Amino acid sequence: MNITKISQSQSLSDAIGAASNCIAPLYPLTNFIAGNALKGFEEIPFASAMRKAAHLFGAHGFLPLSDYRAMYENGRISPANLEEAFLRKHDNETVQQDSEKEILTLAEMLDRASGSKLLTVINSQMVKWCAAYLDRTQAPWKPSAKDDLYVFWQDLAKYDLSLSFHGVRDWTQTIASLPEKAEEALEALLDSLDVRGENIAPYLRRHLVQMPGFASYFKWREQEGLDEGVLCAYLAIRLFYEIVLSKPVARRIYKSDDLGLVRPLLELETLAKKTPQAGADYGPVWQDAYELNYRDRLLSLLDNRTRSSTESKCQMIFCIDVRSEPIRRQLEKRGPYATYGFAGFFGMPMRMSEFGSALSIDLCPVLLKPEREVRESAVGLSAIKRISWQALRVSALQLKKKLKCNLSGAFGLVEMLGIFSAVPLALKTFFPSHAKRIWNRIESSVAADVQTRLDLTNFSLEEKVALAQKAIKGIGLASFGDLIVFCGHRSTSINNPFASSLDCGACGANAGGFSARLAANVLNDAEVRGELKTKGLIIPERTHFVAAEHDTTTDQFTFFDCDDMSQQHAEILDKLKFDLVCAGDEVRQRRAERLPQSSLPKLNDPLERSCDWGQIAPEWGLAGNAAFVAAPRDVTKHADLEGRVFLHSYEYSTDSDGQILELIMTAPLVVAQWINMQYYLSTVDNKVFGSGSKVFHNVVGDFGVMQGAHSDLRMGLPLQSLVTESGVFHEPMRLLAVIRAPLSAIDSVLEKHHDVRKLVANRWIRLVALEPQSSEYFEADDLRSWRRISMQGQVANDSSAGLSEEACFAG
Repeated sequence: MNITKISQSQSLSDAIGAASNCIAPLYPLTNFIAGNALKGFEEIPFASAMRKAAHLFGAHGFLPLSDYRAMYENGRISPANLEEAFLRKHDNETVQQDSEKEILTLAEMLDRASGSKLLTVINSQMVKWCAAYLDRTQAPWKPSAKDDLYVFWQDLAKYDLSLSFHGVRDWTQTIASLPEKAEEALEALLDSLDVRGENIAPYLRRHLVQMPGFASYFKWREQEGLDEGVLCAYLAIRLFYEIVLSKPVARRIYKSDDLGLVRPLLELETLAKKTPQAGADYGPVWQDAYELNYRDRLLSLLDNRTRSSTESKCQMIFCIDVRSEPIRRQLEKRGPYATYGFAGFFGMPMRMSEFGSALSIDLCPVLLKPEREVRESAVGLSAIKRISWQALRVSALQLKKKLKCNLSGAFGLVEMLGIFSAVPLALKTFFPSHAKRIWNRIESSVAADVQTRLDLTNFSLEEKVALAQKAIKGIGLASFGDLIVFCGHRSTSINNPFASSLDCGACGANAGGFSARLAANVLNDAEVRGELKTKGLIIPERTHFVAAEHDTTTDQFTFFDCDDMSQQHAEILDKLKFDLVCAGDEVRQRRAERLPQSSLPKLNDPLERSCDWGQIAPEWGLAGNAAFVAAPRDVTKHADLEGRVFLHSYEYSTDSDGQILELIMTAPLVVAQWINMQYYLSTVDNKVFGSGSKVFHNVVGDFGVMQGAHSDLRMGLPLQSLVTESGVFHEPMRLLAVIRAPLSAIDSVLEKHHDVRKLVANRWIRLVALEPQSSEYFEADDLRSWRRISMQGQVANDSSAGLSEEACFAG
């Protein structure tokens, strides 16, 4: 692994930047964006990155060998798959030598030498201060008003007596003697440990990986400009605790508390006790064979023949999310509907201010920053009633929180309201959907439903025309039906800290309804259509755009802004709504069978799951995701992909300059890889990269979860999103990307974009091209060449075949 070496002339900030390459930004629960926890290792081959993760985090990068052997025995991995994987290893693998020498922290070496628990104590101290500093909503009052972690800690740590229980002397004077700035303090602390030059970055890296959750969240805050220099402050505090806690142990063992002298002795002892590395690791070979089996099965289902497109009166544009695939398939069975896949923000980034909300949200991928704000507005008495009701609810919740947090009022509140809470409590527990309906009726009687519209005045006509043109071209709309529906998606659950992870990732982990409404508004605009006509893009007058939102938990649909349409469009819409209800019933019934079952049958219904506050698995989310296909719908239309594939519409023949392909490979494909790797890592090692069981989750500060009362922030997905009682539900495989385009066009994008090229060359993505002219499949090699995939023995275009062959995991 090529890691930057820090010389004396380089700044401390450079060293911190190099050290933090081992962690990825961790997004807060409000916008829980999926990401690759090992993003900093994408510059090296996947297998080497897993070895590096094992060294740094103590993580497993692959399934246990017993699981692979079980899959081999039951046919999930074939002898041919295993043979091909071994040949690939022989041809391509180059052992990556780490140019950076191994460095352990002083606390790690003392723990190994003396059996002390210094790391545990240091981590405990850091959890306490980090959680207190970051909390903005849960605590009734903040212990300090300081907005700098280092100053916050200095302000309060002098009153903390916990260090005296660990034999630390004069800790208050030591804190007082520290420099006022975190960077100066970190430099002084490193100097006292005699850590200099090229050793600084690896030493700081070892500290960051001790608590990767909080470190990753601080990296996100720093990246977003919310907390400048917070990683430096975090490291300075860690090193302070390491030094003051190590001195008593060093005095006991070496009769000296001069840590600059003690460290070299510990390094020699650690080197002498170093165990030899294990032999060959065949996990990467088995994993490759495992993925090759899925590749062959998926390709055998795809239709690589060219077909003429048929016109449809109703077209529906879905997000590429894997949960859209089953509903698209079922809808197409019910009539001549044409469905498309496109990123769920529909190429229209915006900052959204929802009616009645004081906050605004960014509805676009995190790779983008919106430049324009859209406001949702309402008029009339109903709007005033709605705002008054919302204000009343907020005031009531604030009063309740104040009473709960008041030492004298808390007991009285329980005595006064306890008996009245019994009936709602029972209803919400045993009859969640009934409780929801009752509440909705109460809310409707107090505050009537309001009709809202989107205010697009912040967009100029030229901007709206550019957005419309880009969306139509990106989706690949060659013809226009009478009714075209933009369909965003959302998820519905309650009492779920990870709720945002089930919403639309392309909308910044938010619901996609507003993005659909924006797209429909822009494309219904007569002025926009007039300008598009001058550019050669003619939208027929008979074409009307409508917005909808797909609830992926219940497979129900909500339509927006349907008042201004003709009778003909209304009839088409009514037929579509009916067919969506039928399609949703089919999908819901099939999906319900795969979800964990309750002993109370009624609670197993997806409609009940969506409002059940005791439900730990309202839906599977994107579990099972395995592939990304960019091709015309005809390629996948007759295959049952079981909701495992991201489907992006793409027709190479209309993309003469390759710009659409470039956009697909640099944005949606990259985001799909983030999602895929989060599910992969959370499955192969949930202890390190996941968040454990929801049963033990403790929400801290509304930004993350701990395991129990005191732990590092958990980084990934909970077990209930990945496993069932019988074993693993999500099959951990690297993303298989299938793109129907000429090899030269794909090569051009790879050559131009290093960030995508490294994912392919280092095997973080398995890239397959479907050559349009020859209808042959080619897989990108990590040597920057293409291998033709032989489909001999495969049954191509078999629409009755499926991907439901279960993997046999050993628990």
